Amino acid sequence: MREQSATRRELEASIRALLPSKEEIDEMTPSQNSTASIAGVGGVMTGYAWGRYRGRQVRKRRES
Repeated sequence: MREQSATRRELEASIRALLPSKEEIDEMTPSQNSTASIAGVGGVMTGYAWGRYRGRQVRKRRES
């Protein structure tokens, strides 16, 4: 295996700095995870509903 370049090591370090550490993940309570899950699902559902609404508006204009 060849040695990684300095740029690659720097990029990996910056990405790891953004991600939570193993200890932080272990400390998360189920309520925090479920809150994030609910927010994510709510966002997906809102996006779906908004897309359906916008698509219907565009179709109505074309048919008229």
